[in-house]
Amino acid sequence: MKKLLLWLVMVVVMLAVLLGGAGYAMYAMTGDDKLPTQHPTLGDTELEPIGYDWSVPVLGNVLNRTFEQPSTLTVQKLGEMTEAAPELVLPDWAQRTTLTLKDSTGSVVVQGDAAAFAMYAYPKNGSYELTLTAYRNTADPGDATGWYRYCASYTMNIQPKAVLSSERVSQGGVAALVITGILDGSEPTVETDLGDVWFRPVTGGYMGYIPVTYNAEGGPHTLTVTCGSLTQELTLNVMQSEAKTVDVAAEADIPGAATEYKNAIWPLYTQGSSEKLWQGNFASPVPSAILADYGARLRTDGTITGRATGINYNAAAGTAVTAPQAGTVVYAGTLALTGGTVVIDHGCGVKSYLFGLDAVKVQRGQSLARGEELGATSEEHTLIWELRIGSKSVDPAAALTGSSGLLYRETM
Repeated sequence: MKKLLLWLVMVVVMLAVLLGGAGYAMYAMTGDDKLPTQHPTLGDTELEPIGYDWSVPVLGNVLNRTFEQPSTLTVQKLGEMTEAAPELVLPDWAQRTTLTLKDSTGSVVVQGDAAAFAMYAYPKNGSYELTLTAYRNTADPGDATGWYRYCASYTMNIQPKAVLSSERVSQGGVAALVITGILDGSEPTVETDLGDVWFRPVTGGYMGYIPVTYNAEGGPHTLTVTCGSLTQELTLNVMQSEAKTVDVAAEADIPGAATEYKNAIWPLYTQGSSEKLWQGNFASPVPSAILADYGARLRTDGTITGRATGINYNAAAGTAVTAPQAGTVVYAGTLALTGGTVVIDHGCGVKSYLFGLDAVKVQRGQSLARGEELGATSEEHTLIWELRIGSKSVDPAAALTGSSGLLYRETM
């Protein structure tokens, strides 16, 4: 019996030695090559860690090997940043961050995480110091968990500038105008023969929308942009578009109808919210076929009587009419000239004018979502959807397909 017990003890000891040796070997072979090798970038530069603390699994959750380096006082110098908001890009492994940004006086201007840093608008040029800690708290089996810390300094040297979304726009199109580097709160103005430009504030500046209506003169147009210390001339080239001719029925001559329309609709051209209320592509107000595209020559009894300032639809009476985009109703009523009429303010001077409805189901001041019902088409009037920036009409078709300047860099 004693010999058996002694033999069992020896077996246990031998197994312990073998397992211990195997564990030690695995521990020794587990190196820092298991740590994440990708690091955040700020602007165009990859950040260098100044400290870390990582735990790498050796035997499941039983045995881990720790790799650590206490954070040093090293500050990585990144040089000048000339963009209004230098982008901080995190590696895929980073699940959480903590971040502090200090200005040249040592005052904390951002205390939070990478998302808070992305929202920060620099109020002035000068030097800044960023401290970032990126964490991976959970991982797949065998992956390390822990953190890297980074510290970097840079100098903001933002110079104001204006840029067009495109230097060439067809008649009926929209060019977005982005002004960046405005740190003193100045508001922009633009001198152009194309129409009034409405601006909305964006990070470090403004974005405005330039309407190029169907009868804008082809060729170069000069834009003079002024904002604070910035005075800059840009050239926008207008390309002529081919217009089809469409036969339409003669409109009834109703005494006083034109004056009623002018008094109700024209004041809306200069009113509205400066906030951008739309997001993404616009949607057709009806699923019906198009009778006349934007800019088409309208012919009655062989005579050209005008141009289509919107899309004319061949919609059957009673067809539901919906909001092309989100916005606020600024007019809802019936006019002798256009029948049931709804005007939706999408912000930044952009409005949808819907003419030819029967009963109107919305009211002034009502907030609408894209696709919300406005009413139904009538037998007496053709349904027309106009899209205007200020008083200038633009082609709604470009907003439907996503090719309009209204959709340029929407996340700014």
